[in-house]
Amino acid sequence: MAATRILVAEDNDLVALTLEEQLKGLGYDVIAIARTGTEAVDLASRLSPDLVIMDIRMPEIEGTEAASRINQKQRTPIIMLTAYTDRDTIRRAEAAGALGYLVKPVNETELTPAINIAMARFKDIEALRHQVGELEDSLEARKLIERAKGILMQRLGLSERDAYERLRHRARDKRAKMKDIAQAIIEAEELLGN
Repeated sequence: MAATRILVAEDNDLVALTLEEQLKGLGYDVIAIARTGTEAVDLASRLSPDLVIMDIRMPEIEGTEAASRINQKQRTPIIMLTAYTDRDTIRRAEAAGALGYLVKPVNETELTPAINIAMARFKDIEALRHQVGELEDSLEARKLIERAKGILMQRLGLSERDAYERLRHRARDKRAKMKDIAQAIIEAEELLGN
């Protein structure tokens, strides 16, 4: 199994190098170190890391803003790194989509659990997003099928069951999805102006 590819975003050279050594010692692949928030966004976009460890206080744009921008372009698990533990900082990290929070100085024994938890939470969130997408597609298909059934019932005087069966048979004969057949019926009805 390939090592987890990590982008480190830290403007303090000593902290960045120490973190890089710790991560490499634990078997992770540090693919780059960003020194500014802007550089972190750019590197995340170009390198597609498996995980980002991001300092909150960064030059140019703050780490929480950089994390938000990264997640807008491509969802990536992000662990925020900071010396601050005040509620406002924690809230900003949560709002930016952080899946973990490490307080400096980071102990090497904290890294693997934080990374594993962030990766697991990310996987769970992505699975839920996928399920929501499938449910939305299913609901949209159901709405189209119901509308097409109504058109067939009105135009051809069919019962609801017969209209459904006609849609189903047409989809099977055309080797198409019922949603696509329903969409074609709706478009034809709109074209005819009824």
